[in-house]
Amino acid sequence: MEQILRYRKALLWGLVAITLFFGWNLFKLEINFSFESFYARSDPEFQYYESHRQLFDETQNYMLCLALKSPGPDIFDARFLRQADSLFEEIRGLPRIDSALLATQFGEIRRSGLGYRMRPYLQFTSQEAVERSRRRVLADSNLSGNFVSPDLRYLYGYFFMDGEIFDKSERDQLNEQIEAVLAHSGMEYVLTGIPYIRTQYIRKIGSELLLFLSLSALLIISVLFFTYRNFWGVVIPMLAVLVALIWVLGLMGATGESINLISNLLIPIIFVVGTSDVIHLITKYISEMREGTPKEVALSKTLREIGFAIFLTSLTTAIGFASLMVSRLPPIRSFGLYAAIGVMFTFVIAFIIMPAALYRIPASGFMHQKALGNLRFWHGMLMGIYRLTRTKSRQILLTSALVLGACVLLIFQIPTDTYLIEDLGSEDPVRQDMVFFEQQSYGIRPFEIGIHAKNGHQITEKAVLEELKKLQDFIRSRQHFGPFLSVVTLVEQANYTKNFNLKKHQRLPDTQVEIDELLTLAELRGGQQLLNNLMSADRTRARLSSRVPDIGTDAFEHIYADIDSFYHHHLDTTLFTYRFTGHAFLTENNLSYLRNSLMLGLLIAFIVIGVIMGLLFRSWRMLCISMLPNVVPLILTGGVMGLFGITLTASTAIVFVVAFGIAVDDTIHFLMRYRLEKQKGHHIDAAIRNTMLGTGKAMLLTSLVLLGGFGVLIASDFGGTFNTGLFTALTIVFALLADLFLLPILLRWLEP
Repeated sequence: MEQILRYRKALLWGLVAITLFFGWNLFKLEINFSFESFYARSDPEFQYYESHRQLFDETQNYMLCLALKSPGPDIFDARFLRQADSLFEEIRGLPRIDSALLATQFGEIRRSGLGYRMRPYLQFTSQEAVERSRRRVLADSNLSGNFVSPDLRYLYGYFFMDGEIFDKSERDQLNEQIEAVLAHSGMEYVLTGIPYIRTQYIRKIGSELLLFLSLSALLIISVLFFTYRNFWGVVIPMLAVLVALIWVLGLMGATGESINLISNLLIPIIFVVGTSDVIHLITKYISEMREGTPKEVALSKTLREIGFAIFLTSLTTAIGFASLMVSRLPPIRSFGLYAAIGVMFTFVIAFIIMPAALYRIPASGFMHQKALGNLRFWHGMLMGIYRLTRTKSRQILLTSALVLGACVLLIFQIPTDTYLIEDLGSEDPVRQDMVFFEQQSYGIRPFEIGIHAKNGHQITEKAVLEELKKLQDFIRSRQHFGPFLSVVTLVEQANYTKNFNLKKHQRLPDTQVEIDELLTLAELRGGQQLLNNLMSADRTRARLSSRVPDIGTDAFEHIYADIDSFYHHHLDTTLFTYRFTGHAFLTENNLSYLRNSLMLGLLIAFIVIGVIMGLLFRSWRMLCISMLPNVVPLILTGGVMGLFGITLTASTAIVFVVAFGIAVDDTIHFLMRYRLEKQKGHHIDAAIRNTMLGTGKAMLLTSLVLLGGFGVLIASDFGGTFNTGLFTALTIVFALLADLFLLPILLRWLEP
């Protein structure tokens, strides 16, 4: 460690050069909030999804749902319908809108002599035409929920954007144009759809990232100022953190990585981890200076006595993040990799900047009597904790055991039912608009099944269509599904139209010849594009598509199981097979996989860190002592989640990995100081006392910084951000309490 002081100028110049290099690469860093990147290309479900969407358009994914509210008691007003039709047309004319489905222009196809004509569902050339439309809507139950709200006060329109921009910035630009058109119209409206929700997600994440990064920085600066009451006590830590951020983000730019929905968490993490390293260094340095140690000796002793401890804490934190690399999802692996590298960067930078800076800055500036770090109450408080662990050890252990036992039971109560937009609160306008369409229509979540004919059969065979009809009717009976887009629906509708729209003919024809005639007629009447979007050219693959409310993954698991049971027990399985797919299905699969892989990553981190601690202390007793206080906060946090019914989502699962890597730091600092005191010849109790007084203050101060960095996220309206802040802060508090109260007791009981 003395070499750091000896070669401090050379190291500083090296740091400047590396910082300039990474700073130049910052300009290559891009922001990419694409959801597509969360799909693992090697995942069989994704590969099937890719083959499916090469055949069939994902129209449900690209759909924007618009409801216009009539100012009168219902929509049947000629003036309102003309205004709505004009607004629909203006939106349909926007660039990158491919098509639209509108009640004012789309209607029922009717046979007229030898030809066919379409009669719009809603006509508004006169009030008499409007009244005829009213009678038509009231008589046709299929229109309610599809084009008109059940209470008749809203008129629906559906717009399908170009699929090429679904996951690109042009999607957000199109949504902004639609919002501008709607705002200019002055009409009351409800707008939703997966493309629109994604735009709102990105807006919220982007705005809150900047807000909370600013709040975290302000709070950490305030803590540093009140801790040291010194200009340099604020500037030096913030400079070290800033350089670390430049290195990490510059490395990402140099390697072609972008800031995404997960990696944006890197910035606050590097912020708080880097500050914690610096606080331990400064606190130890001040302690040595207060005892009258010469500056150079104090710096050398500081680096020698806690340098290895800080290296270990950085290593274990990096291991915690690196464990995320077991995930197959590219953004999670990338986040784990760069977070681990970033933590080690902060260690290197802190040990280059701090000794050089402290060597030149007068130590008297850090001795301010009113500084939080120098107040006398630290000694009294830490001595009080020390005495408590001696005199009330049995009570502390008994209370801890009871609380942990209750939390273990509560962990089994943690719900795992997730929703596509559960991160948005119930009062969020985006969620309310989606709920509107779930209550007043059929929801916006796509439901997709790929159908495969078997044993040489074709989808259009009468026997296959009849079995598919049974499957379709069964699915419709299970949940509030919207209209089905399928070959069965097409043939039924064609039969209905051919037979002059008589209700009794809205079914499959009786013979194969009639089915073939209807399909040929559909091709001749310009329906080839629709047929291509329903089945493959060789008629061996098809789709069954609908939309449904976002009812949660548990409910969908039951639906999938029921469909599988119905298929095997009530259908002829020699004719066709099926496979669930689609964007929503893939997203749900990823959420479930991510949750499980994060728990696996936590287990791996726990084992690796345990091995390191075992090798370091060469004692199974010390291994148990070092790991137990870090299991406790995870169990307590899990118990709180179970108590309040907090769902185990990706955002809450990642908390355990992040918090474990950070929380283990205090344990290492405590045990390394304890080992140092034992090497000086102190008895166990004296070693614990000196450790508590020597490192306890730094542990409290760094925990305060961590709480500040993560705690401000609690103010977020975004569920993922809120949960990350709340439960990370909570785990850090539990970890600090475990280190201060349980660790000394365990050392007395388990040390030989």
